[in-house]
Amino acid sequence: MKKLLVLIYIAAATLLFGYAKAGVLNYIAPPSSAAIANKAAIDFPVNFEDLTVKRVKNRAEINWSTLTEKNNKQFEIQRSTNGEDFKTIAIVFTLDDSNNVKNYKFKDELKGVKGKSLMYRIKQVDTSEGYTFSKAVSLSL
Repeated sequence: MKKLLVLIYIAAATLLFGYAKAGVLNYIAPPSSAAIANKAAIDFPVNFEDLTVKRVKNRAEINWSTLTEKNNKQFEIQRSTNGEDFKTIAIVFTLDDSNNVKNYKFKDELKGVKGKSLMYRIKQVDTSEGYTFSKAVSLSL
């Protein structure tokens, strides 16, 4: 049943955002963390280790890592042109619990983006629909 729900969710995300992408890379990042929760909790589903963004060949490459994941459903990559209004541009689905460092990467094609700088953050959504945010990072264009 859980796999069927995931497939339905992926299909819906594909229709809404044009694609859904999942992946884990072997990227090692230096430790630092920041998260804001939408509900009071002591045990966060995900402990973010790092989030970085850099420009590579007219694209924004967003890398993030987690120290632990428990009951995590997905990561939503969000972008803002003003630092206040964030829009989800992609979803990475994850349903595996982990006590090891997991590394992720997403490449934003920057199609239709106007402005001199962008802000990115990761919204983590758990299986009970609670969520936390990573720190926000900026990219100069």
